[in-house]
Amino acid sequence: MLAPIPRRSLRADGARLRARLLLAMTAAGLLSACGDGASEVQTFVVDVQVTLPETFAQSAAAGARVLLTSTERNVTDTVVADAQGLARFPRVLPGSYIIASSLALDPDRALALTGQRAALTLNALDPVRAIVTAPAAPFAQRLSGSRLGDLVIKEVYYPASRTPSGGTYFSDQFVEIYNNATDTVYADGLLIADAFGPAGQINPTTVPTPLQSQTGSVFVSSIYQIPGTGRQHPIAPGRSIVIAQDGIDHRNDPNGNPASPVNLASADWETFNLRPDGRDLDSPSVPNLTRVVHRGGFDWLMPVFGPGLVIFRSANVAALDSTLVPGTTGTWVTRVPNELVVDAFEALQNGNSAAYKRIPAALDAGFVFATGTYTSESARRRIATTIGTRRVLRDSNNSSADFEILARPTPRGFAAP
Repeated sequence: MLAPIPRRSLRADGARLRARLLLAMTAAGLLSACGDGASEVQTFVVDVQVTLPETFAQSAAAGARVLLTSTERNVTDTVVADAQGLARFPRVLPGSYIIASSLALDPDRALALTGQRAALTLNALDPVRAIVTAPAAPFAQRLSGSRLGDLVIKEVYYPASRTPSGGTYFSDQFVEIYNNATDTVYADGLLIADAFGPAGQINPTTVPTPLQSQTGSVFVSSIYQIPGTGRQHPIAPGRSIVIAQDGIDHRNDPNGNPASPVNLASADWETFNLRPDGRDLDSPSVPNLTRVVHRGGFDWLMPVFGPGLVIFRSANVAALDSTLVPGTTGTWVTRVPNELVVDAFEALQNGNSAAYKRIPAALDAGFVFATGTYTSESARRRIATTIGTRRVLRDSNNSSADFEILARPTPRGFAAP
């Protein structure tokens, strides 16, 4: 498209204006000629064949939404699969792409396919796919997924903040968990954990987690648990709980940061890592979560480049398998089977970090990313609809679609920051 010709005063030289128009017409003719010639950029037809899990009553994932995202141009094309589960993208430029598929099943369709009447969201993800020649066959995507949970991760404030002098401050991180159901849910016994592995190529030698191919489980570093006997900590529909790293008013507390955006003195819980040196601050006004296992520094620090988080339930968390990370001599993680997970969230370093995903696509088929570290930004789940005064949050098991990045965190809130 040609740039618009600048407006000139009524006294503009007519000859110069005519010359400019002639030049524009000549350029348009050249562009048209180029468009008809062999120099036009080559494109390919790309097919994606989407299938349902092997245990389902049929194979074709009719109606699945297939997203083809260019990692270089940050452009996404969407096609709905036909009755045979085939999605066709007719004009794809050469480049590197993320291929993602999703299918939401209402209770009736889930009953016909699985024998169980429970809404499901199925996902599949191919993190990085180079398309430089016409594919000889469709790319295959096998969907998997889990029942939509009652409790969801509503907000994750992980990038942390800077001090007035430009220093870094991460003790104001928090996670908020929301009751997205129509009935009261009890938080007693709920576990929260961070997924093992880097969020991107932090350093030139950084590589993705070697456990990435084991898609039936999430491998986590630290685990904390909400105490209780079963019915001591109710969460009403449309309400939430806040888990702070340190439960203080970070803006005014002597141990805080005057430039922090949050007051967490009224948080419901805080993570506390009891150590002989006492480095982790223990707020007397906020109760502690139970430390199940802590692998890391003096505090439960979420990676400021982007965490992977799961909330889950287990009748015997101590019996979960501990695994030595391949290629290491002393790095241990805990294996959490997908079927125990209630909800998941993933953030990565940037839009080109899909190859570093730590959460299986069955639990979270996407990721979000902030503009940097120590930016005071936050990731918050989008609102799907409002019923009366209760907000129903979007829950498609895909952080890319379900979350947005805010300029400032909003614990317990939904107002624009």
